[in-house]
Amino acid sequence: MKQEFIIFSNQLEHIWISFLHKIPAIIIALLVLAVGIFVIKFTSGYARKTIHEKAKDSIVTTFLVNIISIVLTLFLVSISLGILGFGNITDKILAGTAITTFIVGFALKDIGENFLAGILMAFRRPFKIGDLIEVQKIRGKVKELSLRETNIQTLDGKDVFIPNSIILKNPLENYTYHQLLRSEFLLTLKIEDDVEKIMTDVLKIVNTFEEVEKSPKASITIADFEDNKVKVRCSYWFKTTDVTAPGGGLRSEILRKVLVYIKSNNITIPPATT
Repeated sequence: MKQEFIIFSNQLEHIWISFLHKIPAIIIALLVLAVGIFVIKFTSGYARKTIHEKAKDSIVTTFLVNIISIVLTLFLVSISLGILGFGNITDKILAGTAITTFIVGFALKDIGENFLAGILMAFRRPFKIGDLIEVQKIRGKVKELSLRETNIQTLDGKDVFIPNSIILKNPLENYTYHQLLRSEFLLTLKIEDDVEKIMTDVLKIVNTFEEVEKSPKASITIADFEDNKVKVRCSYWFKTTDVTAPGGGLRSEILRKVLVYIKSNNITIPPATT
């Protein structure tokens, strides 16, 4: 028992002497760590400001700043451990991190896929917050963007979270990209009617709406003839930022006024051909 106690005491004494010898290295390592943390925070703040001024995109800014912070932190930890004489441990940790990242990435393939899709979309984004988009028959305004998913609010008020990989892989319609959208409606008239006057009057009705753009102009043309009937097509443009796209409310109001005009002028709409 006495021999074992002596061995234990010798080990403690050896550890204590080693610790005393390492005190200067520990102090230097702590100083390097403290200064490094300050430098990383300052660098990240400067990088965030600079990148945001150029990119004008919070997603891109956050992603790049996080990458910079992670790389600098790993570099700082490696230096600190090297000062303490743990360079070999640092190499093993980095190697183990790489292997672990590969394993976790393979196991969480879908999450990784969405993350990579988010990165690609961050650098070449087909839409921005507030845009009205449609993907996989889901239509709504973009509410929030992240590196994993896109949150859109549908026209009936539902919040839908779409994985970025789905947006990247499927056709996407952006109704707000150019802020203009065209809508149209067909009107079937009898060939005996004063078609030209009706076309002029209908075009005037369409142009009474403030939401209808004056440039490009609304137009009305004869689309086709069929069994003593004339099919007339009226087209107009509107800003998607001013009305609820795809302009269902505006189109309804236009058709309502056209219907009032048709009834008040006793214009008979011929039945559809069966």
